[in-house]
Amino acid sequence: MLDLPPRWIDRVQQMSPAEQEQFLANNERFRSLPPVRQAQIRRQLQIWNNLTPEQRQAVLERQQVWERMTPEQQSYVRETLLPHWQSLLPRRRQAILQKLHDLRGLDDSQRAAKLNDESFVGDLNPDERQMLRDLSNLRVNGPEPPGL
Repeated sequence: MLDLPPRWIDRVQQMSPAEQEQFLANNERFRSLPPVRQAQIRRQLQIWNNLTPEQRQAVLERQQVWERMTPEQQSYVRETLLPHWQSLLPRRRQAILQKLHDLRGLDDSQRAAKLNDESFVGDLNPDERQMLRDLSNLRVNGPEPPGL
């Protein structure tokens, strides 16, 4: 729902499903959207409503990170990282995610050492290594790509 106003998203995400539906039914901006977009928003809210509290927190953190990204970073994520990420096999994405998890909490020098450690990145091909570096830099420096 990144193309919707952040305050709108925040407000709707805090509502119960019944309150969400009432809000949507009474919201002129929502009603003015094309039916296909309305259906997408409703599906996204349904997914949101089915998340665990931990999953919701992770999504909220990613939203905050996205909002802190510069337009250039957002563009790079949308046009380069995300398409490449989506083209990876699920097991390769999982391998990168595990390595990102292992890098969490490290300071810059520790993270750089890990990223240059062949025993840490040896199972990744050069493109995957670059993906790990890019994602790690975005995350550590503030932004984390959306949808990961």
